[in-house]
Amino acid sequence: MSWVDLVTNPQGLRKIFPEGPPPLSGASLHGLVVEREGPTLRLRLDLPAYPANPPATWLRGGFNTVQVELLFGGVSELRLVGIATEVIADLEIRPADGVSLEVRSASMVVAALAASVTVSEVVAYLDGGRETDR
Repeated sequence: MSWVDLVTNPQGLRKIFPEGPPPLSGASLHGLVVEREGPTLRLRLDLPAYPANPPATWLRGGFNTVQVELLFGGVSELRLVGIATEVIADLEIRPADGVSLEVRSASMVVAALAASVTVSEVVAYLDGGRETDR
């Protein structure tokens, strides 16, 4: 089972990545927000892979990076150890009583249990620091 199979709304990711789910190893973590409503945990991250056949608007824009925001709803446990400004992490989303999340990097560990995970946003942009063959 892929992490995308655990998402409540996987259609957008499956359309952008028809060749298979994007990996979550080596993702660049941009933000982590905890909100009391739900309670929820929002993760904003750059995926390490770019689609082989991106949408035409992404091609026209010259984009090379896909950023997603994952919303974990009904969070019942959360643990955060360490913090840094430049976090390249490996993420694992697994089935549990709902879903479990683990984020691991050299400087930070996040672990959570939630009732669900939803993709709340998918965008593309040009990351000037990222190597590309496009």
